[in-house]
Amino acid sequence: MDAAHSIKFRFNPSSSKSKKVLGPLEGEIMDVVWEQGSTTVSAVHKALLKRKDIAYTTVMTTMSRLAKKHLLDQDKSASTYVYTPALGRSDFDRYVVMGVISGLVDDYGDIVTDCFVQYVGEKGGESKDHLRNAVCK
Repeated sequence: MDAAHSIKFRFNPSSSKSKKVLGPLEGEIMDVVWEQGSTTVSAVHKALLKRKDIAYTTVMTTMSRLAKKHLLDQDKSASTYVYTPALGRSDFDRYVVMGVISGLVDDYGDIVTDCFVQYVGEKGGESKDHLRNAVCK
């Protein structure tokens, strides 16, 4: 199954980066997994303990849920489950942005394009140049 076509998320614009679409703990766990690559619950738990007090079972349950959401691949062939990200961080970011844009365009149509162009025009600088170059391709 292709992860990018099965991931469901909600968008919370007041949070930062991956936490806009994941819960705070899910986002923290994904950050650790993206950093470590293939990893175990124990290794993620150990990394999180450096930042906060958290139960091993909480990390285990959350990682299992992330696997059910198709964000983590879960290898059950060994005695210890090994988890890997279903999408790399940049692919996940692109997937989220495309999902948000798609949802906005589906609901609001051309006003999304108008607002985006207005935003980039007001922001100026590299964003404006990047948009101009992308449109001219």
